[in-house]
Amino acid sequence: MAESTTVRVHTTTRDELNRLSAERDTTVEAVIRDGIALLRREEWRRQAEIDARTAAADPADRAEVASVLRDLLG
Repeated sequence: MAESTTVRVHTTTRDELNRLSAERDTTVEAVIRDGIALLRREEWRRQAEIDARTAAADPADRAEVASVLRDLLG
């Protein structure tokens, strides 16, 4: 069996995890893992949005993107 540990959370958090796992017919661990994956994707998306805005504000970056698009689209 895999190693496990105890994590202290408020009882309301525990109850919500239990409700979610029951609704999804899965384990609490799976709910937590899915939540972590979703959080990581959202953080990546937010950073990509910031990077895109930064690049869009830079004339050199805009020119490079335009060049790449010309090469791709012919």
